[in-house]
Amino acid sequence: MKVLAYKVRPERQTIRMDRFITCEPLELEYLHTVLRDHEVTLHDGMTDRLDPVRRARALGPRVVLISAHITNACSVHDIARRLKALPSPPYVFVGGPTAEVTPEPFFSDAVDGVFCDDALRGVQRALERIDRGEPYDDIAGAAFPKGGRFVRNPGPPLDPSTLPIPDRVLLRSHPERYFYMYFDRCAAVKTAFGCHEKCTFCFCTEQQGGRFAPRPLDQVIDEIAGLPVQNVFLLDDNFLSSPQRVLDFCERVAARGLRKRFVLYGSADFVARYPDVMRRLRDAGAVAIITGFEFVTDEELATVEKRARLSDNDRTLEICRELGLELFALFVVDPDWRPEQFRRLRDYVKSRRIVHATFSTYTVFQGTALARQLGASPPADGGWWRYDLLRLHVRPRHMTVVRYYLWLFYLYLLPSFASGTSTRLRQLYGTWGFVRLMLRSWISGLEYFAKLLVWR
Repeated sequence: MKVLAYKVRPERQTIRMDRFITCEPLELEYLHTVLRDHEVTLHDGMTDRLDPVRRARALGPRVVLISAHITNACSVHDIARRLKALPSPPYVFVGGPTAEVTPEPFFSDAVDGVFCDDALRGVQRALERIDRGEPYDDIAGAAFPKGGRFVRNPGPPLDPSTLPIPDRVLLRSHPERYFYMYFDRCAAVKTAFGCHEKCTFCFCTEQQGGRFAPRPLDQVIDEIAGLPVQNVFLLDDNFLSSPQRVLDFCERVAARGLRKRFVLYGSADFVARYPDVMRRLRDAGAVAIITGFEFVTDEELATVEKRARLSDNDRTLEICRELGLELFALFVVDPDWRPEQFRRLRDYVKSRRIVHATFSTYTVFQGTALARQLGASPPADGGWWRYDLLRLHVRPRHMTVVRYYLWLFYLYLLPSFASGTSTRLRQLYGTWGFVRLMLRSWISGLEYFAKLLVWR
């Protein structure tokens, strides 16, 4: 069968982060790999702005597979309706990280199914059934419309050991399209699924049935060895899961003589507790770590059940500087804050000389422990794009909405004015890369305010 696999582009209401980060669409390449018996066309909306319905009209696929995040729910509904209006309407199936935990945002009269658990195998089975003209609405791990409503069929989560090594058709064709900050031509590799941490606000802890599920390391190393690029983004929700697993990874990298540069997510408490392991990881090729600092007081960290404490965050900064690892620190900004709490965060970033910092609004994602604690409801107006981590979902308690957003914008400007930041960024990006970065940053700032005025 002809199949179109589409990753949804960013919503027009959201800020264009693809100026700074555009990840290889690994889910599309996995689909291309497991659906080898079909004629599969991949369409990455992050890099290809062609309307997917227009492409479907030209290709005439029998099935369209849509990969989407929570912010894309409105677009998914619109695309599905337009696909069903074509002269030969295709089957429309949806999947992605959001659907794994909360498929409900994608339920629509124009959607034929939403894949939740072990989605690759579910898609394979559905296409086999369709090809034979058989019903498919009993497939485990997916939700299908029955009797005017969607019914979710329980199913086991993905067994990572069954994953094939993905055929990097998009990365091979256009490696220049995929990058993470200054890491140009960057591949994406998933070595494990889920996270063993229990942070209440985090969506990742709910994935994979709330369990941590690693892939066999020999398979991971085989995949990395075959990559056509040097830079590798390890997409695990927390690559720093256990000291022994990290050491085993380092040993295998060294044994194969791999010369890659790794960017990875990891928790501050791991870095603080195992500096010797981090040194081994640096020697194996790690060059940058992304870690959630979240807050700058132990009380706030404990509230969201973070294992790390402020001392762990400070120690992580010290270790990364000692080892020459670039650190990207992620912070959360609470709408309940008073101005002095914004100043405290400002002073922390300035005093620790943090070059790379991001600041997100305190977002309550559906399906998280925090949402269950607060009894949070979906947006009444269907504005799922507000879950872009930069929008308010409740009115600030101690200031106006405009003042809150001005504080958020000010925090993003902090590293630009810090002593030594411009020198460091020139070293990382090069002179012309630094100039492009500054231009993109100011364009994003202007876009931020313009979109807040139009879409609140």
